[in-house]
Amino acid sequence: MASLTLTELTERLPADLGRPEADLLASGGVWNLSQTLQHCAQTVRYSVTGYPTLKPALFRATAGALAKRLFLRRGATKHSLGAEIDGAPPLDPSLPSAEAASGLADAVALFTGHTGPHALHPAYGRCTHEEFARLHAMHLAEHLPGLAYA
Repeated sequence: MASLTLTELTERLPADLGRPEADLLASGGVWNLSQTLQHCAQTVRYSVTGYPTLKPALFRATAGALAKRLFLRRGATKHSLGAEIDGAPPLDPSLPSAEAASGLADAVALFTGHTGPHALHPAYGRCTHEEFARLHAMHLAEHLPGLAYA
């Protein structure tokens, strides 16, 4: 599903913002386009700055690590499309989509320029830069399949 890189997916956004939201968003999602972009920006940014809340270490070392390996092997993530990041600020449904897309582009720039160790993922635990890049691209493609296949 996420054959495009995180940067490639993000670069498609400005041109695709004029398309109907239903053409971009995954069916069954509960958020509008802006909220979805904000959510994706949060997770990309938090992989550099630190997630507000982590699952217990035992979960990250077992079920979380298994899920990460499965997703990386499969090339796609699968999760609840309405699951907010624990401890993250609420998503603003009225924020213009262009602003949310700009926030995602800023988060991706922060991530791609990051050369140090990454923060622990709340479920997967420790991830390399390459693993995070692939997981973020898959996450974005899951929420916005119309972007991945535009």
